[in-house]
Amino acid sequence: MGDNMDNTYGKVYDLIIIGGGPAGLTAGIYAMRAKLNTICIEKENEGGKIAEAGIVENYPGFDSISGFELSQKFVEHAKKFNLNIVHDTIKKIDISKPFKIIGENNTYITKSIIIATGTKDKKLGLNEDKFIGRGVSYCTTCDAFFYLNKEVIVIGRGTPAVMSALNLKDIAKKVTIITDKPELRAAENIMLERLNDAENVKIITNAKPLKILGDDKAEGVLVSLNGEEKEIKADGIFISMGHIPNSEFLESSGIALNKKGFIIVDKSCRTNIDGIFACGDITGGVLQVSKSVGEGAVALASASQYLNNYKNDK
Repeated sequence: MGDNMDNTYGKVYDLIIIGGGPAGLTAGIYAMRAKLNTICIEKENEGGKIAEAGIVENYPGFDSISGFELSQKFVEHAKKFNLNIVHDTIKKIDISKPFKIIGENNTYITKSIIIATGTKDKKLGLNEDKFIGRGVSYCTTCDAFFYLNKEVIVIGRGTPAVMSALNLKDIAKKVTIITDKPELRAAENIMLERLNDAENVKIITNAKPLKILGDDKAEGVLVSLNGEEKEIKADGIFISMGHIPNSEFLESSGIALNKKGFIIVDKSCRTNIDGIFACGDITGGVLQVSKSVGEGAVALASASQYLNNYKNDK
């Protein structure tokens, strides 16, 4: 299926995968083994956001592995099969066939597309942008060691906040979790048990963040607690509010999104556009590596079937 079509843009790929995380790389591995003319386009770091996770203990085959190490194993596996990973930021998809993917650096032409762009950190929506890199971070794996034996705050909800606190508890002197929910929950009870066993972790519930405190550097958080404003001081602040889909570039594409911005797919990872598929966190649901890997394989199987019909129809 490596034939090219003549057009004003040049080379036409069988398949282009947008996103180089676990879902996209899994699809890429299967695509290369199927001898499809394929590239993977990644905006940032190869391996995806799993690289920012701390210790991963729920991915089959590994009792315990760091998120970064697991992400690099995905990358190494894909490159072993010579998957070409191109770095570019995609701005738009033109769904007229053959599909045109418009990036900052180039325009790419392809017979089929798998979208695996994942999610990004949800912002607090206050004045945190002023303090990014100056006491405020979204990534505990990246920045935790800057706060060795210091006091930190985690602002967030649910599993993301719990994971951040777990990553910090053995590094920071004190970890204060601030959540605006009545209680702190997690997808796995074992995570909460470990958090509750940590003597240096404090959880403050029903606390609404109002403002990041500080001038040149973040110094704490102003919250509304029990009807009163309270200042909670710290050396560093980690924001863990969860994730939102990386789908802004699809908003005028004709590809159907749900009200939260996730791509709508069927059980075969097909979107509403014939020849365009999606997999991984960008499809919503349970945001887990194992789900992403499974959907990557399904999406590629569906894309292969589409390309077989594409060739036979010619």
